[in-house]
Amino acid sequence: MDKQRHHIIQFACIMALLAAIVLQGFTNVVKMKPLSPYTSHFVVEPQTLTFKTYLDGSYQKHLAQKARKHTGFVEFFSRCHHQVAYSCFGKIANPNVIEGKHQELFLKGNIDDVTGKLLLLKYGSIENAKAEAQKNVAATLTLMNTLRQHGTQFLFVFCPTKPAVYPEYLPEPYQDELSDFCLEDYYVQLFKENDIPHIDFHSYFKTIKDTFPYPLYTRTGSHWAASTMPFVCDSLFRKLEEISGCQLPSINYIDPNLGSRYTEQDGELEHSLDLLLPMAKPKVPRPVFALQDTVGKSRPNLVVVGDGYFVPLEKTCFLEAFHTWNYLKYNDYVISSNPDYSWKHFKNLPDARQVLENADFVMAVYTSNYLFDYMNGFAQSAIELYNMP
Repeated sequence: MDKQRHHIIQFACIMALLAAIVLQGFTNVVKMKPLSPYTSHFVVEPQTLTFKTYLDGSYQKHLAQKARKHTGFVEFFSRCHHQVAYSCFGKIANPNVIEGKHQELFLKGNIDDVTGKLLLLKYGSIENAKAEAQKNVAATLTLMNTLRQHGTQFLFVFCPTKPAVYPEYLPEPYQDELSDFCLEDYYVQLFKENDIPHIDFHSYFKTIKDTFPYPLYTRTGSHWAASTMPFVCDSLFRKLEEISGCQLPSINYIDPNLGSRYTEQDGELEHSLDLLLPMAKPKVPRPVFALQDTVGKSRPNLVVVGDGYFVPLEKTCFLEAFHTWNYLKYNDYVISSNPDYSWKHFKNLPDARQVLENADFVMAVYTSNYLFDYMNGFAQSAIELYNMP
C-alpha cells in the first residue's frame, strides 16, 4: 500500500511539473531573464506543410523551433545546458564569442579584424583597402572643412579593440594568423599626413598595457574597461581644448571603487553566454570620479557619431561638461540631452541640420571594425544636410 501511494505521489509530481512547464510556456507567469539573442535561436520562419518542406526538413525545423519557443522555463533549461557544455567540455553556445588564454573572452568579429579576414572579405586585398582608406580620408577632409565653415571643430577618436591590445591572450591558432597590416594604423598615418585632428588610443593602449595599474579590458568584456574611463575622459577634454582654444573641466579621481560588481559593458560577453552560474572574475575598479575646475569654463555643444565604444563614456560625468549633446549611434538612432530627439532616426529628425549647426564639436568615436563601414556614412550625410536649401 505504501509502495502504491509512493507511485501515485511520484506520478502526481511529474504531471504537476509537466503542467507547470506547459502553463509557463503559454502564460509566462514566472518572469525570467530573457536569453541572449545569440543563443536563443527562437527565429521561427513560418512554414506550411508541403511535400517539399517535409522532405527538406524545413517544416520539422519550424515545428521544433516553435515548440521550443513555447516551452515553459526554457530559459532555465537552456542555461543548464550551456553551463554543462561550458564547464565539462569547454563549449560556448554563442558562436560570436571565443575564449582565449586565462579565460579571456573575445568577440569573433574583433579577432577576424586583427587576423585580416575582415579586410580580405570586404576589399579583397590590402591595396584595395588602402585605396578605399584614401577616399575616406579625402571625404573626411571635406567634412572637416565644411564643419569649420560653420564654426564647428572635428575630432576623430581611434578606439582600441581587445585582440589588438592583448593578442597574447588569443588562442594559439589565431595568434599564428595575426596580420602584419593594420588598417587602423594606416588611417592614423593618413590623418597625420593630412593634419586631421585625432586621438590614437589604439596605439596608446598598447604602450601602457604593462604599466597601467588595472586591466584595460576585463576578462568578460569587449569594450575598454571602466578603469580606463577617467583617463579617456581627461584625454578627450585636453584634445578638444587643443583644437578649439576653449577651456574645459578636468577630472577629479575620487576612488577606484574595487569590487566584483561589473558594469554592463565590462561583463557583456559573459552575459551573452547565458550560463547558469556566474564566471569566476577578479575584482576590478568601477572608478568614482567627477568634473572639477568647472567655474568659468566653456560648456560647448557636442555631437558624437560612433559605435558602441562611446556607451561607457556616455554613462560617466563626461557629458556633464557640455551644454547640449547628441550621440548618433552608428549614425542612426539619436541619444540626446534633448528628450524629444532620443531614440529617433537622425535622418528623420526635422532639426537634423540644426543639430549640426549648433554643435561646437563633432566627434567620431570608432574601432577598427567600423572603418570598413566608414563612420556609417556620416561624412556624406552631414555634407548633404549642409547642402540642403
